[in-house]
Amino acid sequence: MVRLIILRLLESFFRRPFLSLAPFVVALALGAGYILLSPPEYLSSGKIYVEKDSLLASLTSSDSDASWWVTPAQATANELGELLATNAFVRSAIQQTKLEPLMAGGPEVVWETFTFFRREVSISPLGDKLVEIRATTDDPELSYQLVVATMDTYLKWKMNTDFQESVAAQKFFEDLIAPYQAEVDQARQALIDFLSANPEPVRGERPPGEQFQLDQLRSALARAEERLSAARENEESARLALVKNESLIRQTYQIIDQPEIPQKAEFSLTGFVKNMIIFVAIGLFLSASLIGGGALLDRSLRFPVDVRHGLNLPLLALVPLSNEPVPPAATVPTPVEIERPSLQPQA
Repeated sequence: MVRLIILRLLESFFRRPFLSLAPFVVALALGAGYILLSPPEYLSSGKIYVEKDSLLASLTSSDSDASWWVTPAQATANELGELLATNAFVRSAIQQTKLEPLMAGGPEVVWETFTFFRREVSISPLGDKLVEIRATTDDPELSYQLVVATMDTYLKWKMNTDFQESVAAQKFFEDLIAPYQAEVDQARQALIDFLSANPEPVRGERPPGEQFQLDQLRSALARAEERLSAARENEESARLALVKNESLIRQTYQIIDQPEIPQKAEFSLTGFVKNMIIFVAIGLFLSASLIGGGALLDRSLRFPVDVRHGLNLPLLALVPLSNEPVPPAATVPTPVEIERPSLQPQA
């Protein structure tokens, strides 16, 4: 059966080879035309160096390697990707580009503009602390604006976020200072009351029971004072971070490579190969479909195996194919006319 299918397909192809190859050739021509006639694309990119750490976590955590499982670059790229999915972030970035007039259109125009921005901007981490922001469009200035707008909007968002985080951290430690101070006052008063009730003996040492209670009260006071001191130091650090928020953000996120307006179109070998593979695959599929369809619709008996599989009959004889020229037909001699004697009497 497999032999019959192969023979049928080969026969269908070689019967009309040019027609069978026509879809493949047309697909190649369309692919070449699509690639040549496509508008040029201009790539602009910028790189940010990230040294990222949470303020509240740095003040309260004793393990600096708590986030070892994700790099700062990966965390920043994930954060940017999530922000690009929000309309508020994209809307703020569009204000800095030439796409802003489109926001005065209808809902469909606004939605298409948001979709275009998200499609053209890509974020990728490079190593542990380097993040690249890229934009590719047919307008070099627009590509540059998309990258700059994304970077500036993200830095402004981080400043606002860390500002709120600094406020939250300061409020957190301010709320701790009051109860810690109350604990210190309570422990100090308990120590004073104990010493008033049990003054230092004039001679000898305190009894073991009193000495144990005194040591406990002093330890409790020391622990309370230590917690209070740590809370005040962290509150002071949060206040300083609140004042220096912008400078800290600039130090945490440093723009290593500023985006530039591209001067020439970007040629992507990967994109070229990908497009050609798509058109070649389409052409092969159409040609194969044409060949297979011709073989399927052809019901004529062309091979001996067709008789056995198609008619389920034994093959009795086969007219052989010969390339020898057919000899000309033998010439038959023209019969000679014989004169018959006349039966008429001669005069």
